Amino acid sequence: MKRLSILMYHALYADDAQRLAIDAADRPYAISAATFARQLDLLREQGVPVIHPAVLERPGATLPAGVLLTFDDGHASNVDIALPLLERRGMHALFFITTGFVGRRPGFCDWDAVRALARHGMVIGGHGHSHRFLSDLPTDALHTELEQSRSLLQQALQTEVRQMSFPGGRYDARSLRAAARAGFSVLHGSDTGALAAASPLPSAPLPRLAVRAATSDTAFLAMATASPGYLLRAQAADSAKSWAKRLLGNQRYHRLYTRLKGAPTQRP
Repeated sequence: MKRLSILMYHALYADDAQRLAIDAADRPYAISAATFARQLDLLREQGVPVIHPAVLERPGATLPAGVLLTFDDGHASNVDIALPLLERRGMHALFFITTGFVGRRPGFCDWDAVRALARHGMVIGGHGHSHRFLSDLPTDALHTELEQSRSLLQQALQTEVRQMSFPGGRYDARSLRAAARAGFSVLHGSDTGALAAASPLPSAPLPRLAVRAATSDTAFLAMATASPGYLLRAQAADSAKSWAKRLLGNQRYHRLYTRLKGAPTQRP
């Protein structure tokens, strides 16, 4: 069965100084520019189509087969490193921007950089305003978080913003309703899985596969081709993490994670 795999990236780095400048909690998800370039070339060599993210926004469209590339948070390396590597290969990606970080958090995009991504044919999506876990917020704050995110992006880009991903992959039924009310029509999560090609776009958040610093080339190609064996193992690991999150709660789980990584417990 042909499938669509949605890959999730975060920050990239060109050298060790740039790697160390990334928050410790985020480094397990940061990969080198050389690794990213090699992964893009592996996709091309293996004949795996890289799907333009705008395809998901077409009314009535069915899911294509291939790979969709996404980036969370809006790190400056998205425009400094990822953009030129994608352009050289004629590829496109979807960049989910945390609007409260734009021009305010060191190491992240300013508005000119966000506009540059869009100007060069990349698709911009929302990722909350403050990166707080949406399922933890009171209802009023939840609506403000999503509506502010979309409004700021649309003002900056002068275009509709239809896609979003949930910060930390956390969402609940309230979050889904709030996202729809804010005007987001294509939702992305971080549950492990792939999607059957030629099926309708689901209303539930789309699953994604996280590319990490430790992801080998073999594992990367297994993700990109939605290998059943890889997905079963990854889903088992994901279930264990989900159980821990339910047991501890989002905030306690996140504090434990950041403590184990030697990172601050709060993002700026």
